[in-house]
Amino acid sequence: MAKTKQIKVQYSSRCTYGGYYGSSRYTNYPKIQIEGKWLEALGFHIGDQLMVEYEEGSIKISLVPKPEPIMMVAEPAADYGRTRRKNRKIDTV
Repeated sequence: MAKTKQIKVQYSSRCTYGGYYGSSRYTNYPKIQIEGKWLEALGFHIGDQLMVEYEEGSIKISLVPKPEPIMMVAEPAADYGRTRRKNRKIDTV
């Protein structure tokens, strides 16, 4: 069963400069901040990439799947340049 946590939409103030004589104005923007060890318990770790899906009245946050590691296969050593040197003719004057 899904657990719930009740949080509050807060505000963040941003200063915008404009006009003459360095006038500035502060604008408030809504902000949602979630933090705590419970995030780690759910699999969210510092540095993880998140996917945020949203629609009117709803936000869903999930982890971006990590790409599968690319396996590199070593090929047998090639004779790079050796065959060319054997067949190369040297012009002499």
